[in-house]
Amino acid sequence: MKVLPLYLPHRGCSHICVYCNQPLIVGAENERKEWLPRVHAQLTDQPQEQWEIAFYGGTFSALSENEMRGCFQEFSPWTKKKNVLGFRISTRPDCVDDAVLTFLREHQVRTIELGIESLDDEVLIHCGRGHDAAAAHDACARIRRFGFQLGLHLMCGLPRQSEGSWQKTVHDAISLQPSFVRIAPTLVLKDTPLARLYQRGAYTPLLLEKAIVQCMYAFSEFSRRRIPIARVGLALSDHHGDGADKVIAGPWHPSLRHEVESRLAGNHIFSVLQEIETDVVVIHPRDYSIVVGSHRRNLARWQTELQKTITIERNEHQPRHSFRVNDRHSYSLFFRET
Repeated sequence: MKVLPLYLPHRGCSHICVYCNQPLIVGAENERKEWLPRVHAQLTDQPQEQWEIAFYGGTFSALSENEMRGCFQEFSPWTKKKNVLGFRISTRPDCVDDAVLTFLREHQVRTIELGIESLDDEVLIHCGRGHDAAAAHDACARIRRFGFQLGLHLMCGLPRQSEGSWQKTVHDAISLQPSFVRIAPTLVLKDTPLARLYQRGAYTPLLLEKAIVQCMYAFSEFSRRRIPIARVGLALSDHHGDGADKVIAGPWHPSLRHEVESRLAGNHIFSVLQEIETDVVVIHPRDYSIVVGSHRRNLARWQTELQKTITIERNEHQPRHSFRVNDRHSYSLFFRET
């Protein structure tokens, strides 16, 4: 099954958070009148595929029932033929009461992605979120109770967010038992309240190195609990470029997930190579890029610091995101087993 994302910028949003500019992120071409013909054509041209339609970019569950129903009905020909298996939506914690969850379940919504961003009340206040951490805890419990898949979106580098606050948010999010998470450093986007704070010196974004380290922490902790990470970094790229022109300041990186995974893998493999006498590391072929690192940085580091040649053996039978040495059990690339 594939996810087909559709964008409703700021639709249903009662609060515009300090960091947010959805029309800038997703582009004006994602207005409903623009994407409907394109999406209908894609579904018609690929009748063998099965899809989950995702409504992103706004607070979907805050729309009126008529508006939500209208969005779902656009795809009724494909839901009847089982080309579209259901829907996923993005929303906020204070817009998921029992009544709306009942309505969503009756209309084939399968997944709810919840923008919680932080679980620190002070941070939430300074981001203009309009709800507290307790609302997020309550919303997650409701969503799970109704049987939906639960996705969480978290951000590091928010106003008033310390490293300790970020780490506590990560661990509190784990306790919410999400089906998957998305993590992203805060960027200063054009035409946002955060941009104005930045321009008058009232907000300092994370440096790229610090953002990578904080994302590494979250990635490792979620991986340790077997919680999938759906995305690292904000999706800004479009057919006009990589999206960097939309950012005034902040830790923008065009391939942040690769950088995070590669550093974690490099550190973990190196720690094992220091403990176990071997010069061969066995990995799945699809993990080769993150294991050797950009410009073969990880491999060069191991060989320099260990003073020996390390061979990377690619084996289709090795599980993804793991490695093996000396025919011992597999280790995770992203966290150290305790």
